[in-house]
Amino acid sequence: MLNELKRLIDTSQRVTLMTHRNPDLDSLASALLFRDYLNKLGKLSCLTSCNADKEAKQVLGKLGIELNCTQTCTCGELTILFDVANKAQLDTEICQDSKVVVFDHHKVRGIRGDLEFIDPESSSTIEVVVNVLRELGYIPSGLMATLTLAAILSETNRFSRATQGTFETVAWLLKFSGVNYRDTLALLVRELDESAKIALIKGSIRLIPYRAGSMIICVTNVNAYEGLIAGKLLDIGCDAAFVVSDHNDELRIVARSRTINVAELLSKIAGELNGEGGGHEGAGMLVTKVKQPYVKVLNLIISNLESMLGEKLREIK
Repeated sequence: MLNELKRLIDTSQRVTLMTHRNPDLDSLASALLFRDYLNKLGKLSCLTSCNADKEAKQVLGKLGIELNCTQTCTCGELTILFDVANKAQLDTEICQDSKVVVFDHHKVRGIRGDLEFIDPESSSTIEVVVNVLRELGYIPSGLMATLTLAAILSETNRFSRATQGTFETVAWLLKFSGVNYRDTLALLVRELDESAKIALIKGSIRLIPYRAGSMIICVTNVNAYEGLIAGKLLDIGCDAAFVVSDHNDELRIVARSRTINVAELLSKIAGELNGEGGGHEGAGMLVTKVKQPYVKVLNLIISNLESMLGEKLREIK
């Protein structure tokens, strides 16, 4: 696979790098790290992701890293996707005649490439990218290593979802790049802005908790910061959290869990909503263009959970 990747890069004049919409640090850092590798090879590349979530923007700003992106990239002979589980997550379409390489750690997925580096056992996409680039002889600068470590810390929730492979990757970064762990951790500390605070409050007010055996399952709806809210719900004691959001042109469900395979669940619900769902066991997302009333979506989540768990969910009042 490495030889084929090298061949595709060598025979391409331009490489298009794509992340999912509003990329988090894991997705965006993966693309930026690969861009750095291509730059060292003297290859032209184009990054399509001009937006990023709050945390990614903060880290890039503190490190002084420019995105230098455009959503109107000239189609390259090679397109590389980072942390993209399905086409609904993309801002722009993949060039029709381009060869596609996929880097990801999501097992449940609706998009395929001509060449795939997918490791569901990995806790982040950036780890998959780092390990491939290591084999290609790439050694990151201190700046890029710091960005990589920050992405790993973010995606693993400060190592709470880390694997043995995660620590091996981090050890390599620390050994070769002199990264300061404490300084990197400080990059991720931020005060919530007013809009994030309001979204958290609304999500808490609208929260409906359910009991299934010893598990507490939480469902709520907001219009922004779905991932942030889902993560916070786990922090306060929910075993699984589902956040429904209605945007102008689509409906989304973002889920997080420590006990339920939410990617599998959202994939099933997506089939009922003519949408696309994917992710990995602990984190998933569903996107559909078919708008539905919140009550109907809530009932779909509950009925599919009951089918998966084999027991009735009881609302906690």
